[in-house]
Amino acid sequence: MDLSIEIAAMRLLEGAMELRPEDRSAWLHAQAVPTEVFERARALLASGNATAGFLQRPASRDALRAAAEVPASGDRLGPWLLVRVLDAGGMGSVFLARRDDGAYDQQAAVKFIRTEHLLLDAQRRREMIARFENERRLLARIDHPNVARILDGGSTPGGMPYLVMEYIDGVSLIDHCERRRLDVAARIALFCKVCDGVQAAHRHLIVHRDLKPQNILVGGDGEPRLLDFGIARVLDPDPSSAFTLSGMFAMTPAYASPEQVRLVPLTTASDVYSLGIVLYELLTGARPYSLRGLSPAQSEQVVCNTVPQTLRRALSTGDLPEPERRARLTRIDSDLERIAAKALRKEPERRYGSAEAFADDLRRHLDGRPVLAHPDSLGYRAGKFVQRHRIGTAAASIALAAIVGAGTVAFIQAQQAQRAASDTALINTFLVDVLKVSNPYLTGSEITLSEALDDAAAKVDERFGNRPDLAIDIRNALGESMFARYRLDAAEAQLLRARDDGERVFGPDDPRTVLAIATLASVRKDQDRIDEAQTLFDEALRRLERSGQTALPLYATVLNDLGVMYLIQEDFAKAEGYLQRAVDSDRGSTEPAALDERARTLANLAQAARGRGDLDRADALYRQAQPVLEALYPEGGPHLAVILNNRARLAWVRGNKDGAITLQTEAVAMHRRSFKGDHVMVLVPMTNLARQALDTGKLDLAAEWSEKAAAMADRLYPDKSHHYQVNALAALVATRLAQGRMADAASLLQRTRTLLASLENAPVSTRDYVDTLVARVCGDPATQPPACAPAP
Repeated sequence: MDLSIEIAAMRLLEGAMELRPEDRSAWLHAQAVPTEVFERARALLASGNATAGFLQRPASRDALRAAAEVPASGDRLGPWLLVRVLDAGGMGSVFLARRDDGAYDQQAAVKFIRTEHLLLDAQRRREMIARFENERRLLARIDHPNVARILDGGSTPGGMPYLVMEYIDGVSLIDHCERRRLDVAARIALFCKVCDGVQAAHRHLIVHRDLKPQNILVGGDGEPRLLDFGIARVLDPDPSSAFTLSGMFAMTPAYASPEQVRLVPLTTASDVYSLGIVLYELLTGARPYSLRGLSPAQSEQVVCNTVPQTLRRALSTGDLPEPERRARLTRIDSDLERIAAKALRKEPERRYGSAEAFADDLRRHLDGRPVLAHPDSLGYRAGKFVQRHRIGTAAASIALAAIVGAGTVAFIQAQQAQRAASDTALINTFLVDVLKVSNPYLTGSEITLSEALDDAAAKVDERFGNRPDLAIDIRNALGESMFARYRLDAAEAQLLRARDDGERVFGPDDPRTVLAIATLASVRKDQDRIDEAQTLFDEALRRLERSGQTALPLYATVLNDLGVMYLIQEDFAKAEGYLQRAVDSDRGSTEPAALDERARTLANLAQAARGRGDLDRADALYRQAQPVLEALYPEGGPHLAVILNNRARLAWVRGNKDGAITLQTEAVAMHRRSFKGDHVMVLVPMTNLARQALDTGKLDLAAEWSEKAAAMADRLYPDKSHHYQVNALAALVATRLAQGRMADAASLLQRTRTLLASLENAPVSTRDYVDTLVARVCGDPATQPPACAPAP
């Protein structure tokens, strides 16, 4: 199949389906297109199959119900019960759903996405479904009050992908403004929040591709929320390609950017253009141009070549009640027109560098300050100052001084804002290049996003060598990513640079500098360099406290991480002290990130209580933390798996050994889903499961997991030992003893003791367990193997 022919044919078909059935054939024959494109379009038009039917908008609900894959009201998907249809169209349907498993009450919107229109063969369809799962997890990371969150997702038994999204009981952005009769300033303020949501997703390198008022709902609280963020991306069989069928249809031409209708690769600038159209319609009541009745080729010409009327001219000729028209005209000035025009530039590089820069200029307009879209001049700045300070400029001499002074300040502010916009564009370009590295059509080989990030780390100096102020944030982000993937040496290199550059550029107490220090402390902890970690943690706390920044979330994070270090060392009293301070410093935010941090801190505090023997308090804290993390991560994740692991240990202490093994097995499975390769977060629960299985006589289970744990530990620590490796080997020694394989047990024990002797800070429980094994192997002096010799 020639994909370019398919794309051209489908575009023709889309235009034909806008016409009455009796007019379609004649219209198709009148189009000047290559013969192969015409023949393919004619075949699709004549077939009347599901692919052609997809383009009929809107599809009837009966047709959707008739499709075998589409569930119906009353069906269940995991914990979700489908209540009723909210919307239906060619791309699929949306149901209102509610949580029906008794865990907690929650409503959601379930979007089913049809795949037959993608014209994929079976293998490509399977690949697309697999990509859908990966992209859904990426989209779920978008955490912003103005973006509807993705809660869950998967595929139906028939293979239809679906997303479970936060349900917004609201109306579209335009309808909300009209019903509330909002003035121009209120509309702009609301629109700026939309831009904030778009910017939050752009930071995750996700382009919406279909921004329009219908995808922006305003709830009863007056807050706008963006829907379907990244849906086009999850539909895209190959997001690195410019030519994708889903990319063509997962857009609304009236709100599409020139590069989008031309099917060229998209950047965040495409969403900026769509935002410009939304703002234009919000202020004038009409879109910049009409595409009604036009063919795809004609629509492309209009979108790419038509310069929109100014806002005031559009208002003068628009269909609005006269009082409303006059009211808006009095509030729309040349600054606002220039802002809208800049967002709607045909050339992406001439638009605002980001949605954030777009919103910043609008907020400057609302504040009466100079805007970046206006040509720079002293007179312009002076005029803006006078408008903001009418009383203060009554006396000419004072006015002159004030204007000059304000002009200077405004000039500096304008320069700073312009540089900020330029900086954002620079970082966006760098991040886009990071993604391009994973495109095999550009590089000749396919690599993972993790490998792309590692490659990016080597290029930070090259791209930002003369901008350490920008490089610091990038290095901090790379360092945290590498630390999370247990690439400790690589993380250390990035964080050391971030710390040193942060102290030089921003100062020792700047949060960016302190973040580098705190993350480096966590790296030292996992490198088993406990004394250095303690020093770094203490330094991070000292800097935050002396600069009065204890209200920052970073302060609670450092306290929590320091508490975790003492948990690992089994100093539960010290751990509890730091963790309780972290809980006490919590400011009660209801943001998802704050809820996540709070739940994890409570779970760590529960572990400290368990270690001190306060089992009832530990159980209460776990039960307080677990539902929060289950709501935030419906499919599970590392933080939730840690709670399962720790609850397994609590159940074991309380004598519920079967329950402990069940919880531990769930924890291992959840960790292995989160970390595809070797990782300490997988190693620890595997070791725990092996020991629990052994203690309950489940020898086969113990052998399976102790062998896996020991092998993973050797791969994780090839050069320098760690007490996690000692624990894993000790579990295998115990298993070999239970199997009666004394020679193997003795050989493994000798190696275990050698590794333990090389450690300076091994926990007491690790040493005690190895001592127990030594006593079992070396109990008979007459048959002591070499493993019983004094440890080196």
